[in-house]
Amino acid sequence: MKTHLLPGPRAQAGAAAVEFALIALLAFLPLLLGIVEAGRMFYVVTTTQEVTRRAAREQVVRWLSQSGAVQRYAVFREPGAGAAPLPGGTEISSSDVRLTFYGSYADAISGDNPISGGTPQSNLSNCIKSLSPCIRYVRASLETAGGGQLSYAPVTGWFGTLLQVPLPEATVIMPAEALGLL
Repeated sequence: MKTHLLPGPRAQAGAAAVEFALIALLAFLPLLLGIVEAGRMFYVVTTTQEVTRRAAREQVVRWLSQSGAVQRYAVFREPGAGAAPLPGGTEISSSDVRLTFYGSYADAISGDNPISGGTPQSNLSNCIKSLSPCIRYVRASLETAGGGQLSYAPVTGWFGTLLQVPLPEATVIMPAEALGLL
């Protein structure tokens, strides 16, 4: 009669690997995704200031009619038609970059009395003669089409609304330069 022995170490070979794989799936994968998502969030938040700085810097040397190209340039895209998202940060697109023009620094800070229209030549003439409207400041900021604040949206659905933080408006005001005259 043959006796049956209990299974030895050979029958359990690989069990630890399966257990580790399950733990890795449930513990390490969310941790890894959380680290990637946090890094992406920091990238988007810090890039908001660079986007508005690029927009304001480029707009002070171009005329108002070229604002679309300036908006695309601000989000690191080539000039063209249509809205373009920020690479790696779809929360910010070229249509979210607001460019407004003001005659005084106080108006630029408060956002009151924006100036539009005219030509580079008429603007220069008005500024020399101290007439109105004279564009002296360019303001660049980030906001939604309705005027609201942008917010960060996580790429992965695992974090839900936990990481939906508001993005800074990142307003930049610069004195006008050539405004397309040269």
